[in-house]
Amino acid sequence: MYLNRSINLLSFLLMRLTGIALSVFLFLHIWTIGQIQKGNDSFNQAMSAYNNLFGWVLEYLLLLAVIYHMFNGLRLIAADFFNLTEKQKGLLWIAIVIIALIASASLFVFFPIIPRNI
Repeated sequence: MYLNRSINLLSFLLMRLTGIALSVFLFLHIWTIGQIQKGNDSFNQAMSAYNNLFGWVLEYLLLLAVIYHMFNGLRLIAADFFNLTEKQKGLLWIAIVIIALIASASLFVFFPIIPRNI
């Protein structure tokens, strides 16, 4: 019973945290794209700040936030509209497996320094 409540609480908290993170990213994205108004050099300089390991990690974390928020939201929609409230824990584990598959498959895209012949 405790694990069921803790996994639901963790899901709830991660949904809120990813929502806040995506909102913060939206403002950062608007600011970065807004640098084009100052000229190409300013925009290129802003974009070059993300073309390193730190930028790749931030982009990967953004992907994780987006896919978690999306699949957890779809899980909640399915539970509400299709009367699957009793099956939320199973739906959450399905969502976690899908998220893990997407996250592991995208490692090679976001981190070009990882050898591809592993």
